[in-house]
Amino acid sequence: MPLTKIEAENLTVFEKISIPFSKGLNILVGENGVGKTHIMKLAYAACQASKHDVSFSQKTTMLFRPDQSSIGRLVNRNKNENNTAK
Repeated sequence: MPLTKIEAENLTVFEKISIPFSKGLNILVGENGVGKTHIMKLAYAACQASKHDVSFSQKTTMLFRPDQSSIGRLVNRNKNENNTAK
């Protein structure tokens, strides 16, 4: 199944993002530090989701934190200091 869209809220540099993908080749362009690699890591985890040995959230955590640390550092903090991620 092809990947058609990535959506994220309160994850790393993104407060909220929705990226639709077209058929064929899609290219990510942007300045340093805007989150291109984060999008690629999420896309990789989503593509690997068909393998049921590990859940999508575990795959995402392993991609961003390969040392098995908590995902909490990936989550943006709200003004009231609550950590939230979808």
